[in-house]
Amino acid sequence: MKRKLILALAFASLGMAAAAPAHAGFVFGDETKGVKVSRNESDLTIRLRLQPRFDFGDTIKSKDGSSYASESDLYLRRVRLELGGSLLTKTLTYNVTLTADKWDKAGNTNEVGVQYAYLKWKADDALTLTAGKEKLPYSRVSLASSSKQLIVERPVSTEAAKKVFGKTDAYYQPKLAASGKLAEGLFAYEVAVADGWQNGEEVQTGRTVFKAAPLYAARVELSPPGWVEKSRSDAHLGKGRHLALGANVVNQGGIEYKENGFEEKRTFLGFDISGHLNGLTAQFEYNAWEVDSTDPAVGTSKPRGWYAQAGYFIDGPNIEPVARYEVYDQDSNAADKEERVTTLGVNWYGKGHSLKVGANWVHHEFDKNASGALANADSKDLFQVQAQMYF
Repeated sequence: MKRKLILALAFASLGMAAAAPAHAGFVFGDETKGVKVSRNESDLTIRLRLQPRFDFGDTIKSKDGSSYASESDLYLRRVRLELGGSLLTKTLTYNVTLTADKWDKAGNTNEVGVQYAYLKWKADDALTLTAGKEKLPYSRVSLASSSKQLIVERPVSTEAAKKVFGKTDAYYQPKLAASGKLAEGLFAYEVAVADGWQNGEEVQTGRTVFKAAPLYAARVELSPPGWVEKSRSDAHLGKGRHLALGANVVNQGGIEYKENGFEEKRTFLGFDISGHLNGLTAQFEYNAWEVDSTDPAVGTSKPRGWYAQAGYFIDGPNIEPVARYEVYDQDSNAADKEERVTTLGVNWYGKGHSLKVGANWVHHEFDKNASGALANADSKDLFQVQAQMYF
C-alpha cells in the first residue's frame, strides 16, 4: 500500500514541480498528435494513450458487507492504441481503436477489446455517413473524448445511461449513421440505427432476449453565431469560446423475452447545455429513461439524473480547479433511491492533454434504498489521482 501511495503522490508532485515556472505555454511544449505515415491520398496516424490511476478510500465493502473499508488500488484506467486516417481519398476516413481499460484493477479481468472500428464518408459539411462501431449519439459528457475530460470520472448517472441499450459495451456498438453541420456549424445533427439489445442477452434478471426491434437514436446541437465549438471537449485549456444547446432521444421497442410472451420497450431522453469562455468552462446535463415491461414481475422503472460541473483554467501555472455536483435517482418510481455525488479537484497540464495530472475528492451519499447504501453506511469517500500520457 505504501508503494502505491508513493507512486500516486509522485504523479501529483510531478505536476506541482513542473508547474512552478509561470510563463505562457505548457512546460513541456505543445500537444503531440501521434505519428503519421502518408502515401498518395491515404494516410495512417498512430497514437498511444496511457492513464495510470491511483484510488484510495472506500473502494471495497467490509468483510460482513455492512459498511465500507479503506483500500488502495493502482492500475491503468485506460490503455488505448488508436489507428486512423484517410483511405484512398481525404473524404473517406477510418478508425480502429484497441482498448485495455482498467488493466490490473482489483476484480477486473484483463482483456483487450475493440472500442472503435468504423468508416466515415464526408459528402460535404452537411452530410457524413458512418458505418461501424462507434458511440451512440447521446449524452454530451459521454460523447466528449475521455482524453479531454474535466473531471477524472464521468457522472454516475451518465455511466449508467451508457448501459441502457445492450448487455456488453452497449454505448459503443455497430451502427449506421448520418451526421453533419449546417449554417457554418450553428446546427449539428446525427441520426443512427443500431441493434441495441439482441438475441441471447439477459435484458432483465431471468429474462433473455428472443428478438427485438432496431434501436433508433437522434441528437441535435444548436449554437449562436460566433460561439460554435471547434472540437467537442470538457476542457478547452483557456482558448476560445463556445456555447451549445443539445438534445437527444433514443428508442428501442419490441424486446421480446425468450422465457415467456412478455416484452419491453426502452426510451431515453436527454438535454444539455455547455459553454466556455477563455479559462472558464461549465456544463449541465439532464437525462431520463424508462424501461417499460408488460411482465408484471418486471414492471416499469424510470431512472433520472443530472449534473452541473465547472472549471477554471489558470494560465501560467496551467492548473484548473474543478467541481461537480450530481443527483442520480436510480428509479423515480420507487422511494429513497437517490445517489448524490460531490466532486472537488484540480488538474495540471504539462503538455496540454498530452501530459496532465488530475486529483479528485469524491463524496457519495445514498438514500436507504439506493444501490450503494449498506446497512451501516449511507455514504463513502474516494480520492483519485490520474495521469495521462497521450503520444
